[in-house]
Amino acid sequence: MTDSPPIAASHRIDRRGALLVMGAACFAALAVVFAKGAYAHEVPVATLMLWRFAIAAVVFWSMVAVRRPARVSRRTLLTCVGLGAVGYALQSLSYFGAVAIMDAGLAALLVYTYPAIIVLIGFLTRRESPTRRRMVALTCSGIGMLLLLGLGGFAAVSPVGIGLALTAGTTYAVYTIVASSLPRDADVTLLMAVVSTSALVSVSGFTVATGQPVGLRPDPAVLGWVLAYVLVGTVFAMFLHQSGITRVGASTGGIISSVEPLVAAGAVALVHGETMTPVQLAGGLVILAGVVLVQLPSRTTPSAPATHPPADRSPVLQPT
Repeated sequence: MTDSPPIAASHRIDRRGALLVMGAACFAALAVVFAKGAYAHEVPVATLMLWRFAIAAVVFWSMVAVRRPARVSRRTLLTCVGLGAVGYALQSLSYFGAVAIMDAGLAALLVYTYPAIIVLIGFLTRRESPTRRRMVALTCSGIGMLLLLGLGGFAAVSPVGIGLALTAGTTYAVYTIVASSLPRDADVTLLMAVVSTSALVSVSGFTVATGQPVGLRPDPAVLGWVLAYVLVGTVFAMFLHQSGITRVGASTGGIISSVEPLVAAGAVALVHGETMTPVQLAGGLVILAGVVLVQLPSRTTPSAPATHPPADRSPVLQPT
């Protein structure tokens, strides 16, 4: 992904870019709706992820064949293989595993603690200093999680689902940090093709090892939910996000993308009837406030590069 433009350069936001990023966030949010629909037709989580990566890999490699981009270095290639086989695969299995056994809106909000996790990793590795704003952002995430899980009714929430969602958030954070090291001039389509293929290999092995089916039932409803999940929630979301982020920059894009868990919660409530308590919704808003706070660019040192790479800084779109 691209860096955010310098603060002093312009305060104006490209409207088209903002709409593209917001559209991408909404499409990514709809992925949980389509996943819930597939689960209702007895499609296992691993099987859904296998087909997600298989179709995405075909689409991206087809585009690579047409575009014929320049080759990347061996180091970049190996980094993408690791991001796909470990990061993308684990994050997807964890996140949509959580969606399968708990409210999708709650799972999405728990995953969105990842910006605070990135900051925390920065503190622990001494890559970041504990500034007041970052400490407030971490506090927001902590209070939000207490509201989501404690006051919001912890006993009614699956502990396994909570663990999976937090695993997804942590994996997402590590993925983002590693992906931020990729060269910004590398072809996005090629990188996404490598990441998707690597994730496919990893998820295929997991699916076979756990005895879950590889194929899908020849049911139009099943195929419809799966194709919608892959094309709308994965492929379309990736391209819209990448097109928009080059216009608005990483920091602004990260803030706009914060609508994703809210859209996910609303869409699942409308389609599948899942609801959250008012206290849980308040906790989600507190978490998102922390997300916005940690993504805001610093006005005191506009020339210094950000030490907490947001999810959209890398040429590889964040996994969802």
